[in-house]
Amino acid sequence: MSPAPDQSPAVVTPLSWVPWLQAGVTAMLLVLFVVMVGKTRQQSAAIRQLQEQVQGLENARALERTAGLEQQLRTTVERLQVVERNNARIDALSSANANLSAELRMLRSNQASETAPDPLGDAPPLTPLPGPKQATPAN
Repeated sequence: MSPAPDQSPAVVTPLSWVPWLQAGVTAMLLVLFVVMVGKTRQQSAAIRQLQEQVQGLENARALERTAGLEQQLRTTVERLQVVERNNARIDALSSANANLSAELRMLRSNQASETAPDPLGDAPPLTPLPGPKQATPAN
């Protein structure tokens, strides 16, 4: 009989394709890692760009708000200046009115004293009363 092939478990030869499989899986993991790093960087750049755009929009909105507030402030200042000018005019006119009233009172008092009835000036002249008749000598 022919001897049977030795099938002892002590002699196991590794399969020749296993190291190639390990190298392939390692290479695939390396490629996936590099792709993930690249995608992460790409997403970070996109996020950074979007943040800059959002910041720019917020700045533009803030600038518009500031411009609106500035315009309101200018309008308010102009109105306040008009009110101050009108107050100055009112003060000047009030002063002029007070001066004219005082002058009018003075003129009326002067006119009243000049035209005050003179108790003797408006009366008709007095005629002498007939006095005792003087006796004329009779001859």
